[in-house]
Amino acid sequence: MDIAKKTKKVTVRFPKRLKSEMQSSFIKSGYGLHGKSRWLKESIAIFLKQRNFVDYVEHGIDINQAELSEVEAFYLDLETIQAMKAAFVQIRVKYPLFEGVQSALIRASVVYRLMLK
Repeated sequence: MDIAKKTKKVTVRFPKRLKSEMQSSFIKSGYGLHGKSRWLKESIAIFLKQRNFVDYVEHGIDINQAELSEVEAFYLDLETIQAMKAAFVQIRVKYPLFEGVQSALIRASVVYRLMLK
């Protein structure tokens, strides 16, 4: 089995409005409903290339926990998972008590990509 083809299922909680804007964006961009994982993978890659992405991750946690009512599942390749793990280390160095790093990183990636439009 080719390692590059392996994927991992990731679930993230979103506020209803952010989930709606994200879905609208990837559908309008031509990804369709089946391309959401590819859209998210690209969003994470774009976000992690930013020099100060660690500072922007706070946008992923600034959301009121009660608003995180929508669950969305994605499939990410192992390369993206490894990039996120490397990012976790950088985030934990700056914010050692940060909880929910993976979800916050993914939400911040989505917010960042939506802001680019």
